[in-house]
Amino acid sequence: MFTETTIPVLSYVAALALSALAGIALALLLLRKAAPVPGARLLALFLLGVAVWSLGQALPPLIGPDSDALVGVLVALAPLPSAVFVHLVLAFVRCGAAGPLARMAYGLAGAATLLGLLVDPGRVMQWRGFAGVFIPSAAGWVVVGVCGLLSILGHLRLFQGWLHLTGQRRRQALAIGASSLVGLASLTGFAFPALGIDAYPWPVLGMPLYGVALVYGILRYQLMDVNLWARRTLVWLLLMGLMAAGGTLVGVLPVVAGGMRGILADGFVEIWLLMLLMTMAGVAAMAPLRRLADRLVFPGGEVRAGNLAEWRQDLARPTDWTELLDKAATLIGGRLGLPVDVRREAVGSVPALVLSRDEAGWRCDLAGWDDAPPGPRHAAGLFAGCLADAAGRLDHAEVLARAERRRQQEARLVELGQLAATVAHDLRNPLNIIAMAAAGTAPDVRAEIAEQLGRMEMLVRDVLDYAGTARPDLHDMPVADAVDMALSGLPGLKVEREIDPALTIRADPRRLRQALVNLLENAAAHGTRLAVIAERAAGAVRIMVCDDGPGVPADISDRLFQPFVSRRPGGTGLGLAIVARIMEAHGGSPSLVTRPGWSTCLCLTFPDGTEDRT
Repeated sequence: MFTETTIPVLSYVAALALSALAGIALALLLLRKAAPVPGARLLALFLLGVAVWSLGQALPPLIGPDSDALVGVLVALAPLPSAVFVHLVLAFVRCGAAGPLARMAYGLAGAATLLGLLVDPGRVMQWRGFAGVFIPSAAGWVVVGVCGLLSILGHLRLFQGWLHLTGQRRRQALAIGASSLVGLASLTGFAFPALGIDAYPWPVLGMPLYGVALVYGILRYQLMDVNLWARRTLVWLLLMGLMAAGGTLVGVLPVVAGGMRGILADGFVEIWLLMLLMTMAGVAAMAPLRRLADRLVFPGGEVRAGNLAEWRQDLARPTDWTELLDKAATLIGGRLGLPVDVRREAVGSVPALVLSRDEAGWRCDLAGWDDAPPGPRHAAGLFAGCLADAAGRLDHAEVLARAERRRQQEARLVELGQLAATVAHDLRNPLNIIAMAAAGTAPDVRAEIAEQLGRMEMLVRDVLDYAGTARPDLHDMPVADAVDMALSGLPGLKVEREIDPALTIRADPRRLRQALVNLLENAAAHGTRLAVIAERAAGAVRIMVCDDGPGVPADISDRLFQPFVSRRPGGTGLGLAIVARIMEAHGGSPSLVTRPGWSTCLCLTFPDGTEDRT
């Protein structure tokens, strides 16, 4: 039959047992899921220490004085978890570094533990209907005092770090401090018997919340499994707390208890009826408690029409993909209170919104949300729809912007071509007059004038070539023949070749010859050994012109094919820019590549089956 103290004692033991189970389960979860997170192993070790302490304090009410020796050993070991806590705080604040303070903490904890093992730390005695509680001796108070001192040192260092930390780590430091307040408040209940406080040690009932609050506060922004575990744990803690409160209320109300004993003389019937009532209350409260836990662990699950409008408005502001993805992650993460990756491919185990595009348009899928509760998952799904719409608008805006840039570029090129043709025509007439006027001058003067006129003529020709917008006349031709055509205009130039005679390319023969001539002249101006290498690679034909000259300066390597960036002796600065225009007309590209044995290799890449382009 129940007495007035039975249920309170059972609630006390149940709280400690639940604290031990929660500590062990959380430690295993950390070692399995969060091992790469800095400090996770230390946190797991600390939780195991809390579990051992909880088990040690649960034994006296169950066994009584017979547990004296074992409980004394477990109390003597209590300073070790406190030293681990100091180490954990130092590793957190200093990003993994421990230092002499951690070594001092372990040394002090080891000395206190040795004292507790050599000198009796206390006795298990009956108290207020409890079969036994631990009452520390003088040596036991020293052990407990060392635990308190280490805790103070750890929290002072945590507060000092909190003052300098920012962002997520600052919130984590605050969470450690808040959970420590829960633990400190719970530990005060163990001092009631030793201090002679004649009251039920109700603070001990909060012990199960300590480990959960500590782990959740540190890792909720780094591990989805912690959020899921915290939600389930919170539901059961709330349920067990409700049942324990009800049971305690029944036990501590003498009138109610006396009335029940008067009505039900059979203790078995009394226990059965009480268990039935508590079970029915638990079943009825399960759904509301689960909804409450969802709101606490996963805030922001409810979405209204105004929220959707705000999301669409905020997602419409970004002007590039990086800004859009960052904005989306901030919005949904802040809404749900957990980290969410927003990306264009699924990577990692963190819940993610994955953008992709198919024939129907842009879509956004949920990845890693299978175990999330319905509320947050529903909110993420609605947000994903808004994000997909925003991605479609951004993609369409980029298409329009590219088309507008292309139109403006083409218009500028046409205008430049017309201007260049006009300038060339207007320049050539005066050049002809100058040439005729120089015919009667002295031979040395006539030669100098002729040389300068030739340079001006070459500049006019290069400007016309660079500004030209004529469509290439494409034909299939062997690469070897194209190289022969280019070399025919460069008599006396010795060039090594690595060309497959069967390798063909689709190109405009005249303009390809011009591009190769420009590259060969550029190579001959810088090196003494030249080579033309052609190969098929990755669905494209590559023609490389290499030399053994001094190489391309690093400061112009990324601008090599722009006008007037590179100028060889006697050149106009447009030769490589003309090559780039020719390759653009063929749908290919020029580039600077590396090849063993050569200091400089300029490569022309032609896609197979190049189509006619304007």
